Amino acid sequence: MARSFVVVVLFVSVLCFSSALARKISKKFYVEGKIYCDPCHFTFESRLSFPLPGVNVTLECINEYNNTMTYMKNSTTDAIGLYRISVHGDHEDNICVVVANSPNEGRCKEAMPNKSDRIILTNNMGAASRARYVNPLGFMTQTIDSECNVIVHELGLDNLFD
Repeated sequence: MARSFVVVVLFVSVLCFSSALARKISKKFYVEGKIYCDPCHFTFESRLSFPLPGVNVTLECINEYNNTMTYMKNSTTDAIGLYRISVHGDHEDNICVVVANSPNEGRCKEAMPNKSDRIILTNNMGAASRARYVNPLGFMTQTIDSECNVIVHELGLDNLFD
């Protein structure tokens, strides 16, 4: 009885080990993020910020050794300012950047300093998830909303804006 148990355990172990070796690592990623409008010119989101639908977003990957474009894909934000770009392949030797293109319509056309962000698209970074998240990217209105003074006070930033 004990001998057959050892054989079964050994067989199951070999089966599990071989299936783990045969498992193919996925080379598909999903880059996700959001685009918002900052009516206060804070360059960060506040309660007056709002999502920007219909903004074109581009993912660009450039080989860091010879500066050639290796991958490019476009997307557009949805009704709540979110986008998702599916990416094929491992881009370990690439510098990948998500760039938000200025909206064509609306009152938020002024680019913020953070209208792009780098993203790592490789299996060799320790992340188990296929999703890669980009920091929120934003645009500003030409004029500052009158309610922004209230937010400055709420955040205790009065002395920074005097």
